[in-house]
Formats: sequence, C-alpha cells, structure tokens
Amino acid sequence: MNERRSGLPGKKLFFAAVFLAAFLCRGGRVSAEVLDFDGTVKAVQAQNAQPEYKEVKDENGKTVKIVTCKETLYVSAKKTPLRKRPGSGAKWLARVYLGSRIVRTGVCDNGWSRVVYEEKGKDPVRGFVKTSDLSEETQITKFSDTAQVVQDTEILDYPAMKEGNVVGEIQAEQQVNRTGMIDYVWSRIVYKDKKGREQVGYVPTTALMAEGMVLPGESSNVVAAGVIHKSEGTGVFAEAVEEVTADGDGTNVEGVRVGVPVAASSDAVLKPLGTFRITHYCPCSICCGPWANGITSTGAVAVTNHTIAVDPDQIPYGSKVVINGQVYVAEDCGGAIRENCIDIYVATHAEGEQKGVFYTDVYLLQE
Repeated sequence: MNERRSGLPGKKLFFAAVFLAAFLCRGGRVSAEVLDFDGTVKAVQAQNAQPEYKEVKDENGKTVKIVTCKETLYVSAKKTPLRKRPGSGAKWLARVYLGSRIVRTGVCDNGWSRVVYEEKGKDPVRGFVKTSDLSEETQITKFSDTAQVVQDTEILDYPAMKEGNVVGEIQAEQQVNRTGMIDYVWSRIVYKDKKGREQVGYVPTTALMAEGMVLPGESSNVVAAGVIHKSEGTGVFAEAVEEVTADGDGTNVEGVRVGVPVAASSDAVLKPLGTFRITHYCPCSICCGPWANGITSTGAVAVTNHTIAVDPDQIPYGSKVVINGQVYVAEDCGGAIRENCIDIYVATHAEGEQKGVFYTDVYLLQE
C-alpha cells in the first residue's frame, strides 16, 4: 500500500486497474473464521443433535476436550505446523502451507483443531493445527499458465502488504509460471530463490499479463468492490486508482469502526522512542489479505484514530503511543512491520495512500 512495502527505491509499480476484492478484512463481509469449540457445539445442538465428545492430552499432559465434526477447510496462514498433540510445544509432523485442503474431524477447547492432511502421493497425516489458521474458503483459484511481467515487482511470501515479507523480485518482460489467483488481486507464481530452488510467492495480478488473461473489472463475472480514487500518495498503488466510493476520511465506509482522535494532554509524561517510519494500512485484501477476520493480534477490533500495528518486541501491546500529538494504542502487528516502523489503521485504501509515508519522532505515553 505504500513505499515501505514496495521496498524498491526509485521504482514505482504502475497497476492499471487496481481492484479491491469484496472479501474485505474488516466488518461488512462474511468472516473467514471457522467455528471454535463453543460455536461447533452450538451448531450441532441447533440441528437437534447431541454433540459427541472425546478427550486427548496436550504436550503437558493436560486433558483437552474435543467435539467431533467432519468438514473440509483450508489453511489461511503462510504455513502452519501440524502437530502430534494440540499445543504449540508438541512435536510437529508436517508443515501445511497456505491454501492447502484439510479435513477437520474435531474442535478442541484450547484453540486447536484435529485434522487429517493428505498430500498427493503420500500417506495421510493426522494431527492438530491452530483453529485460527483455518478458513472455510480457499480463496485461491488454481490454474496454470505463463505470464509476462509488465513492471519490476517484488515477490511476497503472503498475499497481503501488511503481512507479506519480500522474498524476491521479478523483472519487466520476464516470463513467470502462474499457478493461481486470490480474489483477482494477487497472483501466485513459481520463482527461483538465490539458491536456484523453486519457491511459491505472490505478486499483484496487474503486474502480469498473459494471453487471454482477464484483468479485474474487464469481465462481467468479476465484481469490482471497493474501488478507490486516485490519491496524492507515493505508494505502489497510488497511480492506479481512478474512482471513489468513500469520503476522503472514510467515515461513510460500512463496517469500519471510526474513532475520535485523542490528543496528548499538555502535562502528559512522554518517553522518547526515537524516529519512526510511519505507514498506513486499511481494511482491504491488498493490505490485510483475503483471510483476515477483522480482529487485531490482541483480539480487539481495529478502530481508526486509535489502532496501530507495531513490532511487539519493541513496543509492547497495549502501549499508548503519541504520534504528531495524537494518542494511539498498540493493538496489532504484521509480518512486514519491523523495528522503528509503525502502521496506522485507516478506513480506506485511498486515505492510506493520501497520507503516504513519513518519518517522525514517536513517544510512549506514561501514565
């Protein structure tokens, strides 16, 4: 969404028809979250059926209760370890990657799910994964073609600007193998890393062109939701947008919680944290990814003029941070957010582009 995430000094990616998919990562759309233990129990009871329970031990020998079920789900994390027992410290059996299909056979009361994962040509693996890493929808349209790169573009390891880390780069006029699209916004490609090994990564769909390829907005069966207007920002999508669907401040955006700015009082005790790179993210699948559920890393719902994403190793969650005289709360994080960088949550992609990227001194509010 901005310069920090493009990471290509002096290079701009011109995406001529940026499309914000209908699958937004805040309110106003169907959640990608699957049912947890309590939700599964209620769903079974709603069908006038009696839930079936089992028990298993976690890695510490503690009893975990499981309600049985059977449903096909998909991995929504970059990768998730499939473990022998329902717990982060248990032995891992396999790594399951983004978009992988699994069968869930039970939901644990400690935030884990019992699953069966079957990789082509291999025996099924039975174990446990975090429930939060699962989605009801794959969001990946799988196919195979060859596309030409129309602009130098960085490759991310996850289809979201806030979460994805740069893992490589493709050059204009280069040919790449494409294996799928996500919400028409992102394309999954195969590339070679520095050691010459084939890897999977993600680039904006509009950075590619293939024979017979339908770009977002060019077909009646592609619903362009959340198109944004041209802004004055300097980010990777700033030049691409042409229309407007929301006010500049984003207050009329359905489903986005808009907060009132809070100024730091004149007698506040402020601890200098240094100079930070300030960027912005919004509730769209470009920034947050198609599987985001609208809940921050701390479990709070993101609110404009309030929520910021930080590196929690540098700024602990719950900290009140003063940026240009305004008070924000550290409630979120992201894979692309590093030391001395803060991402401010805003209502629309256009607003984020308009505010752009800047450097400023940041302070910790001490109460």
